[in-house]
Amino acid sequence: MRRRMKPTAFVSVLLVIQSVAGAQTKPLNILRSGVVNDQVVDAVTPGGLVKTESGDLITTFVDKGDSAAGSRCYFVRSTDAGKSWSGPYLVVEPTDEHEGVYTELAKLPDNRLLMLVIRIWHRDSSLKGVFGYRESTIELLLSSDEGQTFRKAGFLDTPKKSLTSTTGALYQLGNGDLIIPAYAYPSQQPPQDGYQYGSGFFRSSDGGKTWGKMEVAFADPPSANETRQGFNEAAFAVRNDGIVIAYARVDVHKGDEFRLNRMWRCQSSDYGKTWTKPVETEITGISPMISRLPSGQFVLLCGVRDSPVMRRTTSLFTSSDGIEWSYRGHPHYSRTGGKPWNSATGGSQAMVSMGGNRLYVVFYAADEQLPGRNRTYIDGCLLEL
Repeated sequence: MRRRMKPTAFVSVLLVIQSVAGAQTKPLNILRSGVVNDQVVDAVTPGGLVKTESGDLITTFVDKGDSAAGSRCYFVRSTDAGKSWSGPYLVVEPTDEHEGVYTELAKLPDNRLLMLVIRIWHRDSSLKGVFGYRESTIELLLSSDEGQTFRKAGFLDTPKKSLTSTTGALYQLGNGDLIIPAYAYPSQQPPQDGYQYGSGFFRSSDGGKTWGKMEVAFADPPSANETRQGFNEAAFAVRNDGIVIAYARVDVHKGDEFRLNRMWRCQSSDYGKTWTKPVETEITGISPMISRLPSGQFVLLCGVRDSPVMRRTTSLFTSSDGIEWSYRGHPHYSRTGGKPWNSATGGSQAMVSMGGNRLYVVFYAADEQLPGRNRTYIDGCLLEL
């Protein structure tokens, strides 16, 4: 890892986003919006967003989508609640030409920061091989100085010859356990014995000191007469009554049928030990993340495949029970007049509570004026629900 610093400025706007869902829910209010980073060429895929004990915001992103071979991960910081952002002060590098890096960041209950370094090895390191044979490891690092430095803390126990990934969030259950959303699939057959495969989570019962093997939440296929869904990216709503509601992305419908890929839901009433049969929802979400406001309201942040704004637009929904959701709008795309320039968005986003009904959101988007193959950058905004 290496360090460097360069300032990036923000532009403030005030904009009310109109809801297109037809519900009577008040649309979200954008209080401030601006670029997080557009200096790293093809900046993409935020990997978590944390607010430190002193109030700094830190997020991470990479320079190649889908952790393609050669991708690096960059850390940037804001000391003024997202009004301005530093240039990359920490860079996580791949170890060789076949490896791509994706790094996620979360905050533990004791205020230490947890970095998850996902290193994906590609047999074919060319661009066309990005979805070919892949296998991964997930290293853990901890910071006790608000993300200035990190020390190694071991690896998650993942099956060999598998593609295993976490998805950038941490949730605390009613019994105190911590869970990190994850998915795992074998890269070759037969799969390694002693491990579960599918969509679920890693669990810690000691405040993040140790982590068990991945536990599956979504039965796949959901029942004997249903199609296997290949559940992957997940998010969790943890309710006061102890019930945990889980959501997961699917990608079974290809080509022009992409709008049929709706998220599925299941729930647990025993802190994730057992789960109900998954059922399909109406939200065509990808890369979901769920947070909870001080009011108790749940917020779902995800890319929406059938958004009326643009395919894959980063969008927000709210819910009082973690089951019924109301569309609230989308963040302001600061470089392109408020809306996305194209569908190169929504594949990863993150949010953090800023007190009351306010959230800060980071996401990626494209602008034809930028250099690079994909012309993407990292955007951000402070919003109120």
